[in-house]
Amino acid sequence: MQKRKISRIRRFLAFVISFFILIASFFYFRSNLISYVEKYAEGLITTRVVDIFNTSTTEALTGDMFQDKSNFYEIRYDGDGNVSLISTDMVVINALMRDVAAITQNYVNKLCEQEDVQVPYSSIFGSMLLANYGGKYTLNMELVGNIQCNYRTTFEAQGINQTLMCMYIDLFADISVMLPLYVKNVKVSNNMVVYQNLIVGKVPEFYFQYGLGSIDLLP
Repeated sequence: MQKRKISRIRRFLAFVISFFILIASFFYFRSNLISYVEKYAEGLITTRVVDIFNTSTTEALTGDMFQDKSNFYEIRYDGDGNVSLISTDMVVINALMRDVAAITQNYVNKLCEQEDVQVPYSSIFGSMLLANYGGKYTLNMELVGNIQCNYRTTFEAQGINQTLMCMYIDLFADISVMLPLYVKNVKVSNNMVVYQNLIVGKVPEFYFQYGLGSIDLLP
């Protein structure tokens, strides 16, 4: 009878130890996988999304409304040849940002649906020597919310009575990378110059201090 009790205790202890070893192994391997995703997969995703940002902006600028860049701004001069007014055509700029955001959202959604963003199963061992061997684990990705798009205008002195005026499109995306019991948010941002004009003539200091403002748009 005593031997049976000892045998049961031993089996129970063996089960408890095995259980804790299994749990510890799971969290160890999971930690290595998360570390790999944060170091390498995040960089891969960021690179691909930035490429999408650039492609989308270039594609949107091919629209008929945006071929003539003078449609974005009107610059007026006074009798002395100095700038008296810089006005913004918000209809054109809003249309451009909506097109950029819509095209970008479409491409990013396609990226999230593809199965080519992968990490090797061997990354769970935390060894760089083994990282390129074995099968691949496909990352589940999802775009959080909508692509955010806004514009901003900058002025930079380029010499005596010369000012470089630039308009930038800023894009922002938030992508969730989902692993077992873990979600990693990858925030990607980028900007592109879509308009440049070297203004000859004195530009009021007001524009240097405040620019022409910016707005946020959702598609």
